[in-house]
Amino acid sequence: MSFHVKRSETARQKELTVHKGARTTTWLIPEARRSVREIQLFHKPGAYKNLPDSHNPLIPPPHWHWYQEEYFTVLQGRFIFTLEGKQIPVTPNDPQPVTIPPLARHTFKADPTCDEPCKIQIELEVSPLVDEKMAEEELGGNERFFRNLYCYLDDCESQNVTPSLFQLLLFLHSAEVSLAFPGPGWLARPLSYAFGLVLGKWVGEYVLGYRISYPEYYDPSMMSKKSK
Repeated sequence: MSFHVKRSETARQKELTVHKGARTTTWLIPEARRSVREIQLFHKPGAYKNLPDSHNPLIPPPHWHWYQEEYFTVLQGRFIFTLEGKQIPVTPNDPQPVTIPPLARHTFKADPTCDEPCKIQIELEVSPLVDEKMAEEELGGNERFFRNLYCYLDDCESQNVTPSLFQLLLFLHSAEVSLAFPGPGWLARPLSYAFGLVLGKWVGEYVLGYRISYPEYYDPSMMSKKSK
């Protein structure tokens, strides 16, 4: 596990391409009461199909959001959602959006057997902890979080460096997200929350000096502004 990686200058890129061209992400103006609106285009859905899902950089690990509801709209191709252990294939012809409530353990992936590019829109409700003194984009899953996470993982891959668990957990904790531990929810959720808090926030940030955002990856002036 490496504690350092050379960060690429990607903050000014409106369109972010990662993992050897396998996926492109763009950010649009979020709708009212949304903290983010991003479009992911998987040019090569099967690029890492020989890897287990847990090692596939195009597939987020199972996780849950503390407060935010998440919305997925499949625009092209086919995606497979895993919600509390149940797999759900979705195409543009199916009811939209796919809604993920807070605390629900989930992940998703572009179907690696799909023979066309797969495109999806991802939105998140504004965190309920946001108040009148705070911008809606400051808490929870937002463009800052996604840019830092995607760019960090891409830099690690391109430099053949194992991502730091402490850094990843800090990113997730800053976005009000925890890894989804298996087992009954009443036990798994507090354990996974404590795991992120201790290793990500306390050790990662306070002891090791990791940050929730890096200027190479994210420029606040580039963030998509809220729609009126």
